[in-house]
Amino acid sequence: MEDIAQNSLNQSTELLKSLAKEHQVPLGIAEDMAVLMQKYPDLSLWGSKTELTGELKKVLESAFRNKLVEME
Repeated sequence: MEDIAQNSLNQSTELLKSLAKEHQVPLGIAEDMAVLMQKYPDLSLWGSKTELTGELKKVLESAFRNKLVEME
């Protein structure tokens, strides 16, 4: 069962990286998000959605601060 979950996560990570490249999102941001996907897999009401949201905000704030992405 764990192998299936890990395989699914690996496929999701590769999809995320592919979409990031397609939409010109820096690979570093996609990699940070992939790490967060592994760290916070349970987004149910009783899971870690709030913590993940906070971590995503940090990734995006860092990207803007370091001029990796720009507002349109």
